[in-house]
Amino acid sequence: MKVFKSLVIAGVLALSGCTNVIGDVPRSIHLSSSAGQEAGELLSVARDFFTGSGYQCHADQPADSLRCSRPLRDLYIHQTTAVVRIYSDDDATPEVTLVATRWDEGLIPSEFISDEFHNPDVEAFCEYVKAQALGVCQTVSS
Repeated sequence: MKVFKSLVIAGVLALSGCTNVIGDVPRSIHLSSSAGQEAGELLSVARDFFTGSGYQCHADQPADSLRCSRPLRDLYIHQTTAVVRIYSDDDATPEVTLVATRWDEGLIPSEFISDEFHNPDVEAFCEYVKAQALGVCQTVSS
């Protein structure tokens, strides 16, 4: 009976998993009016930037949205992925929202995973946007 209980517990643990999501500080990108930038142009620049940083990017629906992801850790029992989403809130405003999250999926419970996340690629993208005079990133306070 003890062997059966042990096998049942091991089977449940093997088939169950944890998914934990933590986000970086959301940012708003105010597009440069002097450059006449549109959200679509910024999304194209973002796709090139994040693809060059090892992310896989694809356009989300609606068309003015981009989602890029990159594996950070890929162990047999646990996978961690960084996800960056960029989308336009409103066509009338020259503003784009940038949200970065970290997805942890696997057998490691959330108690053992850091609840803080900072994506250096997002910082680098914001610096790039500013250097190219495309716009300015600002953190969004909640």
